[in-house]
Amino acid sequence: MHLNHSDILLSRYDILLSRYDIAQRLPHSGKMCLLDCVVQYDTLNLTALATSHQSNDNPLRVGNKIATINGIEYAAQAMAIHASLIAEKTSNDDTVAMGYLATVRNICIKTPYLPENSGPLSILVTQLMSDGHGFTYEFQLSCDQTIVISGKITIFL
Repeated sequence: MHLNHSDILLSRYDILLSRYDIAQRLPHSGKMCLLDCVVQYDTLNLTALATSHQSNDNPLRVGNKIATINGIEYAAQAMAIHASLIAEKTSNDDTVAMGYLATVRNICIKTPYLPENSGPLSILVTQLMSDGHGFTYEFQLSCDQTIVISGKITIFL
């Protein structure tokens, strides 16, 4: 069996949802499915890992770099996964209505670009509010235990 760079970086984690499982829960496909795996979740939190920021064919890459502001897309995908997992637990249905980005607030960017020669991105999302009309999450993306972007996102359904 051939292991790629992503497999090696992620091999030390206990994986709860694989890239394949994630792709089944997101409206994105191919390279726009940015997350590799989910390593933790509960009713309020989810932690996902991604190595796609290191890929030369990442669709968010402009030139040789990915602007850190694109971390919002990584967080939004983790939020969607969390919402589908919670929907599955509470109603035995992992389907969540298509969501639309409503607000992005309190964004704190620590570096202009996502680090390339590093470990995986860790995406932590914490649900602050959820009702039948949408949800709000706080998020932080870190790499090698250093936060690179954080903030809050509200999605309307």
